[in-house]
Amino acid sequence: MTVSEQPESTLSPSAPAEHLTEGTKLRGRYRIDAFLEVKSEANLYRAIDEVTNLTVIVREKKRPPSRGLLLKGELKNPWYDEFTILRSISYPTVVKAVDMFAENERYYLIIEQLEGRDLGYFLTKQKVTVHQSCDWMIQLCQSLSQLHRRKIVHMDLNPRCIVVTHDLQRVRLTGFSRALQLPIMFPVQSNTPGYSAPELAHQDSHLIDERADIYSLGVIWHQLVTGCNPLKHRRDESGQLIFPEVTYYVQDINPQINSIIMKMLDPEPRYRFQSIDEAKRAILGLFHNTPFYASFITDVGVVREANEDSYFVQDWHYVSQTRRVSHGIFIVADGMGGAQAGEYASALATRVVSQVVNDGFSRQEQQNSTELNIPDILEQAIKKANKSIYDAAKSNPEFQGMGTTVTAAVVYQGMVYIGHVGDSRGYMIVKDEIEKITRDHSLVGRLLEIGQITEEEAAIHPQRNLIYRSLGAYPNVEVDLYERPFVPGNCLLLCSDGLVEHVKDSEIHQIVERAADQWRACNQLVNIANIRGGEDNTTIIIVYMDDLR
Repeated sequence: MTVSEQPESTLSPSAPAEHLTEGTKLRGRYRIDAFLEVKSEANLYRAIDEVTNLTVIVREKKRPPSRGLLLKGELKNPWYDEFTILRSISYPTVVKAVDMFAENERYYLIIEQLEGRDLGYFLTKQKVTVHQSCDWMIQLCQSLSQLHRRKIVHMDLNPRCIVVTHDLQRVRLTGFSRALQLPIMFPVQSNTPGYSAPELAHQDSHLIDERADIYSLGVIWHQLVTGCNPLKHRRDESGQLIFPEVTYYVQDINPQINSIIMKMLDPEPRYRFQSIDEAKRAILGLFHNTPFYASFITDVGVVREANEDSYFVQDWHYVSQTRRVSHGIFIVADGMGGAQAGEYASALATRVVSQVVNDGFSRQEQQNSTELNIPDILEQAIKKANKSIYDAAKSNPEFQGMGTTVTAAVVYQGMVYIGHVGDSRGYMIVKDEIEKITRDHSLVGRLLEIGQITEEEAAIHPQRNLIYRSLGAYPNVEVDLYERPFVPGNCLLLCSDGLVEHVKDSEIHQIVERAADQWRACNQLVNIANIRGGEDNTTIIIVYMDDLR
């Protein structure tokens, strides 16, 4: 299904023009492919832009409506306001206006064709998760923010104005036929039953601002989560809809989601979020505070007598009446240089890195600050660990030649930050794919990168354990830094090379996805590595962020 058009508007009635036949060419480039329907006294067509070879939507009117919005003086083209608004916004989630012109006493607006389904489909045909609805709301807040920065109010937000891509990952905003630019200097007659803000019914234009869009977005979110059509709710004596608490319909929903939606739906604009950016921050806060859980295991393997791996796992949560803060620190280190030296190096790395990172969070708490440069803290922590190991090896003959890898991750405010040296690994696992985030600082890893060997050849390469960057070899070390969004349903996996020597990435993905829980996934992965040889120690940490409800 292709969604291409906006909902009905309240323009002055006029009969639509007789529709064009297939093959008609407009402006020498837009070839009519099919007549679609009539909306808002306009003919809608699907057409091919022969200049770009893209499919577009053509909207056609016979004569202009009797109002003017942005243009002072006579409005010569009925599409002028909408075209001007759309051309002023260049944002990926907002429909694009391609062209506007008049031809043969008809007026045309050309917009891009949006592929996907309108949101109405997901209200009746395909239920979405609460987490998915939150993600869509954030995207819509971002789209509306682009409008509001330009003092433009959409004025007609409803499910048919929102197009969801087929993979459900992206939502786009259309339906700008009623959009207005502030300040509004004339009575507004635009009203979409059930979705329009109460102030639109007062006919007092000075009461209308960006908060009207916040109300409409709240209606859409309420309907998406509860499944209840807004027009079925009771009304008060003035005729205003009364929206029940979301918890009335979904008793196990996150109470913060209920609070955010009900604040968006307040009949009084002054009690709503005062900007769309404020609403977005509140929704993002849900992701920041979503609980995450860590499972971990370390095993000596079947060949070695000592375990030179070390790991560190810390998930910290602070909850009060006014604040809810959480962060996690997760570290895997694979020591080298002999049993005692390797154990000491990896343990020292995890101790120093965790201490420096925790000190950073402590300083933030003491200063009551919201600013924290995690990548910088991770880099300094790993460099300090490197210097500590180097100094220890230099001063103690028993530790000469010792070193360690380190892969350290910090989970904080919906993000995961990784600092990395060596050939331990960090992966991000989502439902359909596994991403190897870190780069191996090894000879075999480099040969794989440039395509000189295959994964199968790497697994048996005689120099597969030779790494060219580690902690402790030199007084200074270069640290690789990475960051990724960490959202509900995702898994972060850290491991030493004892796992990846025997288990392919695709197998890791499959096992983690199919396991009943992360503990069982850890056990199964270690068992497979040992069955296939177990020449090295194996350490695994899996961090899972719970689904948002």
